[in-house]
Amino acid sequence: MVLRETVVRQEWWEVLRPPADLAHQCGLLVSEQQPEGVLKQPELRQLVQAIADQPDLWQPLVVEDESRRRYRLLYEDDRIDVWVLSWMPGQATGFHDHDHSEVALMCLQGTVMEKQMLLPSGVSKVEMPTGTIRSGGAGYIHAVNHHDGLPAVSLHAYSPPLIQVGQYVVNEEGILERQIQHGRRELMDHTIQI
Repeated sequence: MVLRETVVRQEWWEVLRPPADLAHQCGLLVSEQQPEGVLKQPELRQLVQAIADQPDLWQPLVVEDESRRRYRLLYEDDRIDVWVLSWMPGQATGFHDHDHSEVALMCLQGTVMEKQMLLPSGVSKVEMPTGTIRSGGAGYIHAVNHHDGLPAVSLHAYSPPLIQVGQYVVNEEGILERQIQHGRRELMDHTIQI
């Protein structure tokens, strides 16, 4: 089931407060992965797979919105947060890192593209069709964008919770800068041409 919305603005409660019944069910899966402490990449990968295997947990949070990428909080506690992101054509995050948080992301529907900078020039492009899982440690720099599906849907789990991100932009002088953003703020695509 896809919730179709024509409203551009995302309501505050969609980002800050997960649906109680879904959060409770997801919390049981989190406890199974590791009863205490932060989760590392292997546990995060197991968690996103366990959530993916229960579509009734994530499908109610899918939003089809052509005007902007939509993201909904599924679960949070003091050691993890889990998000469902809906992607339509042209929607992308731009390059960013997750500061101190480790991450696992999984494509649940359609296909998303993950990019990483290759220095001195170039970008890797990894297609992530449904069922693909990628993960990275603290400081993992990447960009994600829609590739196929209406919408494409991905699941992202961060541990510790995503408090802030580093958004990478090129300033007027052509210098790459890392700008600190709140972890719940929508990332915009400040595309870096390399």
